[in-house]
Amino acid sequence: MVSPDLKLARWTALGVGIFYGWFHSRSLVHAEAKRKALEKYHRKEELIAKAKAAYAAKLAAENTSGVITDPNDPRFSLEGLLKSLE
Repeated sequence: MVSPDLKLARWTALGVGIFYGWFHSRSLVHAEAKRKALEKYHRKEELIAKAKAAYAAKLAAENTSGVITDPNDPRFSLEGLLKSLE
C-alpha cells in the first residue's frame, strides 16, 4: 500500500509536468511563428530593394540626355531639368 503523501507527490509531479509541457510547447510555437513572420518581413524588404534597384536602373537607361531627373539626388538641378524639357 502506498502512503497518501507519496500519492500526493506523484499526482503533483504529474500535474506540474503536464503544465510545464503545455507551457513549453506554447512558447516554442510562438517563437516559430515570430521567426516565420520575421523571415517573411525580410523577404519583402529584399524584394522591395531589388525593385528599387531595377527601377533606378530603368530610369538611368532612359535618361540618356545627361540631365538628372531624380529630385532626391544631391546633383539634381531644377534649372537644368527645365532647360532640357524646352
